[in-house]
Amino acid sequence: MFDNIIQNNGFNIALSGIIVVFAGLILIATTIHLFNKVFERIHRQSAKKGLQKESMQQSVAKKRPRISDDELVAIATAIECYRRIHFETLQSQITFKRGEQKSSWTSGQRFGQRLTIYKQS
Repeated sequence: MFDNIIQNNGFNIALSGIIVVFAGLILIATTIHLFNKVFERIHRQSAKKGLQKESMQQSVAKKRPRISDDELVAIATAIECYRRIHFETLQSQITFKRGEQKSSWTSGQRFGQRLTIYKQS
């Protein structure tokens, strides 16, 4: 058995296969590592910009007038009434169509075949 492997360069083929597989795994691991580094840097930059935007939004929020709870309730009620009047309601009702069944199992009756029902005793 081992003579056939040695004569046909089986060890060289197996070794080259192992090297190719592990080189591919190393390449994949390196690519994943580099992606993590790139996206970490992008996340840090966006976080810095987010802090700047947040501080700007806080300064704008200080200038906004405070809306009372009664006004918020009135606005929510108006929106809900508008939605109920102008938008279609969801169909939550199941309906069954009555009439002739469109089943291929019963189509034989139309062509003169008899439907035989066997009763078990």
